[in-house]
Amino acid sequence: MAIAYQDLYTHTLSLQNKTKEALDIFQRTRDLEEPPDFYEHIKPFADDMLALSDRWQEEAEQWIDKEKPVYMHKQLIWDTHENLQILSMQAFHPKTKEKRFREMIQAVDYVLNGVRQAFDEGIENKQ
Repeated sequence: MAIAYQDLYTHTLSLQNKTKEALDIFQRTRDLEEPPDFYEHIKPFADDMLALSDRWQEEAEQWIDKEKPVYMHKQLIWDTHENLQILSMQAFHPKTKEKRFREMIQAVDYVLNGVRQAFDEGIENKQ
């Protein structure tokens, strides 16, 4: 893996951990009558997710521009970035629909796994 992409790989792994954390939060929050305190719980988590996903998006776009992986396109990166923002907020809302939330997690995981797999396999798939 090129040194230039080490940050992308690291941020991809961090986002995978954050999505797992969001799923854990969602499962704990479902049984609550009210969402947790915004400033104590929700905002710090959402801010961390935003900062991390902003860096990841920029790095992923640069990687796509330079390496041109076959099955990874900028639109997937943009959609994943947006979904990460939504997940970071909806995880804390007790009335979030489980099916929709899990489908969004699955969509995010698909893209993050695709990026990670491209590095793990060490294959430079070019168009």
